[in-house]
Amino acid sequence: MADVLVLQHQDDAPAGLLAGVLTASPSTVMRTVRVHAEALPSPDGARALVVLGSDASAVGAGSAPWVAGEVAWVRRAALAGVPVLGICFGAQVLAAALGGAVHRMPAPQVGWVSVPSVDIRTLPSGPWLSWHEDAVTPPPNARVLARDEVCVQAFAAGPHLGVQFHPEVTPPIVEGWIAADGRDLADRVYDPEQLREQSRAHAQRAAKDALRLFSRWLAFSAQPAA
Repeated sequence: MADVLVLQHQDDAPAGLLAGVLTASPSTVMRTVRVHAEALPSPDGARALVVLGSDASAVGAGSAPWVAGEVAWVRRAALAGVPVLGICFGAQVLAAALGGAVHRMPAPQVGWVSVPSVDIRTLPSGPWLSWHEDAVTPPPNARVLARDEVCVQAFAAGPHLGVQFHPEVTPPIVEGWIAADGRDLADRVYDPEQLREQSRAHAQRAAKDALRLFSRWLAFSAQPAA
């Protein structure tokens, strides 16, 4: 059993920078579970769990049939004391699993955004790459770590952390999303060339901030449960 399970939902949304942090740790064994191609394993014995992004929606009746099963699986892991890091769609799954909610936003948020963090040692304020059409109502008793004028950008609930943005991305990942999007969101939400330029401009700083975020969460997840 790997001690860190990473749920990947599609080929163009990999762990990116996070994979580098996990594989660089000699005490960490990472297993990527390709949810679109294999069954979810038992979370028993895992030290930590990461849920990555997806084009799918986690909004109740509007979600794909498999989403409810993943929410239940994450709830089981969380109740067993396995720390969960949810990224974008993963943050929405985490919120739903812990008793929060997910709702459709009036308009998508795509682009590099700064988030006013209340704990910059754990969560730098960015800029971070945002690409989502849904947002969360945090679980009861969760601590909101960042919120902008659009939505809650990050929350913590015990050992669990959800971030609505994408700290894992690299410029090639962003380029893949632009290509996959075609002209769907680009025609009404963002300018592809401007997004490419911003991604190149922010890449170095974002990578350093992501290293800090991932390393602190990984160290925290390694601590014995209270």
